[in-house]
Amino acid sequence: MSNPLVSIVVPVYNAAQTLEKCVGSLTTQTFGKIEILLVNNGSTDNSLDVCKNFAAKDSRIKVIDHYEKGVSTARNRGIEVSSGDYVMFVDADDWIDTNVCEVFANLNSKYNYDLFCFSALYRKENKSVESFLYAENVDLLSPEQKESLQIKVLSPQAPKLDYKVNTRFAGSACGKFYKREILQKNNLRFATETTISEDCLFNTLALDYFCRIGYTKDYFYYYEQHDDSAQNSYRPNSDKYFGFVINQMQKWLMATHKSQRFIDAANCLFIHYLFGIMKEDVFHKNNKLSFIIRKNRLKEILSYKVFYYIINSVNTLYFSASERIVLYLMKKKCYSLLSLLFWLYCRNDF
Repeated sequence: MSNPLVSIVVPVYNAAQTLEKCVGSLTTQTFGKIEILLVNNGSTDNSLDVCKNFAAKDSRIKVIDHYEKGVSTARNRGIEVSSGDYVMFVDADDWIDTNVCEVFANLNSKYNYDLFCFSALYRKENKSVESFLYAENVDLLSPEQKESLQIKVLSPQAPKLDYKVNTRFAGSACGKFYKREILQKNNLRFATETTISEDCLFNTLALDYFCRIGYTKDYFYYYEQHDDSAQNSYRPNSDKYFGFVINQMQKWLMATHKSQRFIDAANCLFIHYLFGIMKEDVFHKNNKLSFIIRKNRLKEILSYKVFYYIINSVNTLYFSASERIVLYLMKKKCYSLLSLLFWLYCRNDF
């Protein structure tokens, strides 16, 4: 087979139970010029054997046994060994429509994209939520629309912005076709220093290098949200990982001389990171520390220079009414009340 148009990279970690549905949606693509890279990164179940069984049945499948854990290392390894003109990422517990590569190939033959984005359907139990970027398809984004896309990556649901749809998929590495030449030429890789928000960091920085960007509102990606997903997990010491991402983004903002609109959106993201530290770490129901110790931890984190500055300079119009109340309490250093609110929030799964 000649070089594939699309290399589909699937990071695999203890995903034996979901791989059949995921890989099945890839092998049945109506467009044939693809390769499927299953990157096993330290699985302790029989995922590697499952991957090898798939590869034995389909010559387009390659199995990479990568011993270093982490989705970022797996995706980076996939980029390095890929041979397609474009790279696409699919998580091992998700799946895609069988015609998405054909839809992309037909449009790409006309527009020669640097990046092509499509929409997703988030599924949890019996509920489904569409996540899209624009109300209509866009063959080629204008400079203004590209800036809007970067803003959506930073603050996908900010009330102040002129779109009122769920755009949380904007920052995901999935749902996109990346031109591999641009990834390689500019050494665009996922940060291995964090296990949190690595997708958002990657896309925020990488978008500066993509000019010809297309988008379809049609959703081809199906994201299965589980109760034990990252957003609901207990993630101790998450301030270290969030802090790394904030530091990298602040360096990028300064180096690229981004406008105030970018700074406001980034600060909005950083405040939500702060909320995440409280919900997923300090006050998470699986955290066994006493209430007093947690309150002291909250006080310590809010005193960090980076968070103190952001809390006192953030554009509050980017936040909902309830979030503004929390921000006000943070500014006023109402540690006991804040601790009680976060504790109740995490206990009641609001």
